[in-house]
Amino acid sequence: MVNDYNPQGNLPEDYKDVKDDYIIIKDEKGHSLNHYVLAERLMQVEAKQIQSEINVQGVSDTLLYILEGGFRGYHKFTAGELKAEWIDGANDKWFQMYEDDELPWDVYDEDPLAEVDEVVAS
Repeated sequence: MVNDYNPQGNLPEDYKDVKDDYIIIKDEKGHSLNHYVLAERLMQVEAKQIQSEINVQGVSDTLLYILEGGFRGYHKFTAGELKAEWIDGANDKWFQMYEDDELPWDVYDEDPLAEVDEVVAS
């Protein structure tokens, strides 16, 4: 019997999508976002949504949906899927959280805004 299971089977087939120098989209401030940075930003939006739901309702429908459906994670999305999520409202939510200093964790160190934050802090 042949084992056809491929644990990497849900990764983007076009690996140029995940290269550091492949720019998927520019954010509203004109910063170029690669696969990793965009996935990190989307995770922050999702984490904040889960946190808010738990704080208000005591349970998170978003988290239940993720666990129930086996969400594969943003780092395994294609460039097109990441871009669609970003345009579909995550962009506005992320920048609002950023401006209100409400991100659930620090901006990823390779995010273009991390450099801006370093300059402001010094």
